Amino acid sequence: MRIVKEAQMWRVLGPGKEWSCSLEVMTHRAGYRIGELCQELECSERYLHQVFKRDIGQPPKVWMRTERMVVARRLLVDGKRPHEVGELLGFGTLDGFRREFQLFYRIKIGDMKNPESRAQRRGRDREELRMENPDARIQR
Repeated sequence: MRIVKEAQMWRVLGPGKEWSCSLEVMTHRAGYRIGELCQELECSERYLHQVFKRDIGQPPKVWMRTERMVVARRLLVDGKRPHEVGELLGFGTLDGFRREFQLFYRIKIGDMKNPESRAQRRGRDREELRMENPDARIQR
């Protein structure tokens, strides 16, 4: 078995290239769990670890966590609600998803929907007030 990158996508090639499948799709189907992926690929966890290290350069657990968070971010930016994303990606609880997301990206999920910082919003709000009523003074 080999894992190769084709057109910005990882593909798993079976022995002798008899079959191939998207690693991202297989990983999602396996619920981002190494044991489930091993069952689908019909290999041991040790062998899967060796293949990942050889072909991707990372252990499967690290790659799966990264892939899961990339998918989560994409879904949130596309407008999905956090509880929908957490459920879709197999997190047990919304709190677990929020915690994992914040640890990975170092930002809160709420900040993903609107990347503008609070300070920027405050400044924009003040500017809008000045435009509506130029004679009014905004106190800080």
